Amino acid sequence: MLKNNSQNCQKVISAKVDYWDNKNNITLLIDTGCERCTSSCIMSAASKKITIHSSKKYNTGDTVSLIIDEKYMLKLSILLYGLPLLIMFAVSLIIDTVFHNDILTAISSALSLIISWLILKYISKNINKSPVRILE
Repeated sequence: MLKNNSQNCQKVISAKVDYWDNKNNITLLIDTGCERCTSSCIMSAASKKITIHSSKKYNTGDTVSLIIDEKYMLKLSILLYGLPLLIMFAVSLIIDTVFHNDILTAISSALSLIISWLILKYISKNINKSPVRILE
């Protein structure tokens, strides 16, 4: 029986403060993967910049530890990847059933993916909760 190795990965990452503004938004540069982890994690790839809100003031160059909410990341991933595909398949099925036209089905599938992407882009700008927070 296979063991779930996800509990060994702490999902704690280090980041350096790149910029802090007057509205308590901090831009962080993530240049390392998970601490104490040998498995491949979502944040272990190339350097990334993220901006999060914090009530505490940090100076440029300070190193902070971030923790990732795994359940929230999973929900976001399902929303961002699953919803457009589900909408595309539903639109394709409806158009193919009604019109029996392959070209129309392909065009409507592509349009539904584009529309889903635009809707999700709008929604993602209005989401206030971040899956990443500073470990204090």
